[in-house]
Amino acid sequence: MAFFKNRYKPVSEWKKRLLTDVDKELAHHGSGGLMNEIYQLIEKLAATSGQFASLLQDPLLDSLLFNKKNDLIKKLTATDFSKISTVYLGAHLVHARSMSEDVHFVHLASDFLHKPPANIPKGAVFILLNNDIGKDLPAYIDFYNKNPQALFVIWDWDSQHWLQMSALCAIHCDVYISASSETVFALSHFNPCVIGPVFACVHQWSRTFVLNNLELLLSERADGPFGMHVHYEKYARRNRAIASVMQHFPTVAFANNDFKGRSDLENLKEWGAYKTHWIMPVLGGVPIRVYNALLTGGIPILPAFYQNMPEVAYLGTSPLYYDLNGLVEPHEIAKSAISVFNENGENGLIQRVLDGLARHHADTRCNDILLRVQRAVDGILRNDYAFHDSYLSTYHA
Repeated sequence: MAFFKNRYKPVSEWKKRLLTDVDKELAHHGSGGLMNEIYQLIEKLAATSGQFASLLQDPLLDSLLFNKKNDLIKKLTATDFSKISTVYLGAHLVHARSMSEDVHFVHLASDFLHKPPANIPKGAVFILLNNDIGKDLPAYIDFYNKNPQALFVIWDWDSQHWLQMSALCAIHCDVYISASSETVFALSHFNPCVIGPVFACVHQWSRTFVLNNLELLLSERADGPFGMHVHYEKYARRNRAIASVMQHFPTVAFANNDFKGRSDLENLKEWGAYKTHWIMPVLGGVPIRVYNALLTGGIPILPAFYQNMPEVAYLGTSPLYYDLNGLVEPHEIAKSAISVFNENGENGLIQRVLDGLARHHADTRCNDILLRVQRAVDGILRNDYAFHDSYLSTYHA
């Protein structure tokens, strides 16, 4: 539909076009003409999907998996990973803390590949995000190959929309973890040891920092909704969606990444200043801002397709879900979200914060990853082909 094309149209004109657009299409093309265009679009999608599936049949990928599995078995046999004690974390996980007295976290600098750590102990584990290594991928590959005494885990936060980087990450690690369930099948063609998925998390504040500033989160809030999103040229549909809602709510808008230059306290104040948060993902998967909203006590307003994804299973009952109609006329769902916040009151807000710390913080995710890695390693060494892991059961525990 054409009414989303110009994101700066006045609200009244947007409504007028919404009411007449479909009628104009039908009058111009006839109902059959419109459907024929949709059928042609489906054919194009099917052709693209077929080509993608065909590429995954390449025997080169079978050879890759076979060799990687044998190399992994050799690594696990040569070095004892049965009791992981030293874990190196990428810079994005600087606020993660170990939840076991037997495991020590070592936090790497953002440029650690320019001066790699020395004297890495045998049996150490690296947990790195795609963002930790993407800008220096050749240096990372060299570092990975030179340290066979360590186990490298790549946690891919952008697996839903950066296939080239995801595939390269999967090839050049021992254990690959996708942050989205929808790409697990495709990326399993590049690494025989895929665990998870393990979804993204709140990583910009430490658990202690949040608890020490709980009073700030209990302060009076604006009704909102709040939703600053970076404009990405590649994702026109998302940009249209943001542009539509921002006609009604100026606190939902296009922004830059200036939050990276603010202090932890400034960012926490901004997230804690609103009752509700409108969230528009790039494609699939659950972005970090969903967990930020929950952990800071807000009510997330999420796209309806989440209801059909396993990711939603552990988000609880707080989020509300919008469809295309909700993007065009967002006031009703925005009011409903405010009602949920108000009805739950202070006790509900505190419970969301505590649940967020327990379920969606970097501490929880990193320790969960270690448990999964340990189970995967043990299973490979025992030639155990049974499935013993489920992220759904973990988050429902």
